[in-house]
Amino acid sequence: MIRLYSFELSEGMVLAEPLFDGTTNNLLLNYGTVLTESHIAAIKKWGIRSVTVTERYTLLIEPTSSLVKELKKGLITEITRLAPEKEEANTSDFMLTVSQVACQTALKLLDNSVVLDSLMRIKLVDDDFLLPHSVETCVLSLLVAGSFGVDERELYHIGMAALLHDIGLCEMPQLINMAEMQLHQENLWKEHSLYGYYLTKESGLPQEVCKYILHHHESWNGEGYPKNLSGEAIPFGSRIIAVCEQYNRKLRQEKIPHYLAIEYLYGGGGFYFDPHVVQAFTNNLAVYPLGSLVRLSTGQVGVVINVRQNLGPRPIVRIYYNRVNMPLRVPVDMDLAKERTVFIEQVL
Repeated sequence: MIRLYSFELSEGMVLAEPLFDGTTNNLLLNYGTVLTESHIAAIKKWGIRSVTVTERYTLLIEPTSSLVKELKKGLITEITRLAPEKEEANTSDFMLTVSQVACQTALKLLDNSVVLDSLMRIKLVDDDFLLPHSVETCVLSLLVAGSFGVDERELYHIGMAALLHDIGLCEMPQLINMAEMQLHQENLWKEHSLYGYYLTKESGLPQEVCKYILHHHESWNGEGYPKNLSGEAIPFGSRIIAVCEQYNRKLRQEKIPHYLAIEYLYGGGGFYFDPHVVQAFTNNLAVYPLGSLVRLSTGQVGVVINVRQNLGPRPIVRIYYNRVNMPLRVPVDMDLAKERTVFIEQVL
């Protein structure tokens, strides 16, 4: 640290100590403030003769600061991808409103120090799968929950639980990316939702959040864990997280095609998953983002040009290449909502 007269200050310097009003003792500028020209002018106006700043290459920064920047970018990008605002995307006005509220809620979650500390732990344990899986599950859950019109408080709790739904896996990092497990390892894996419940409860997070985390592996038919709850006995937030995290896990960890992940949700609706949640997911989210280069089941290759209101898995595709990868002289639009036997086989 170094003490400088106010006339020596320059833009970009960082305060090493807070500044207080000498009369009222009110805080004027906190430590860590990066000085701007207006700050420097105010310091002179307040009659403060000298201040302490960090030495040239010293930063006053919390370990989570870079994580916050990373997460903000990831959350906003993912929300925009799933509910695009472009006019040609044909996203419904309702879902555009939902996406705006989801974005505000996601950013609000990053203001919670307990959430940030938990996310930092997830990052340190597994930055390759577990952290992005947590972020993407949160975005999906916020959009699906928003499509049901839940209130602001419940949306916040569902988003928080989705963001931390797998925090319990930090207690068993060796199992996170294990492809095949022995019976004792499977049994330990099934404890992660219980671990997550106790970790979040001990951290002082809301009871609703802890409850949603505890039950995110319950099945609609009662064959899930840890409590074998079924149907509407499963908390609503847990039912949403169950659909969203399984969809994302299929794509991100199991590397299966989008259409198979969607088919998995369809097949599990009314069996593993709440069918109403599955319907809300598939109807409202642009699971094939605008501009995606895709290969159809016919072998043809094209670009998603319209994500279709209420028909997320059945967009309009502009075909540029035939089934033997030869370019078409004139591109052809195919509406997958009408061509029901054709589906997107691969996102290229």
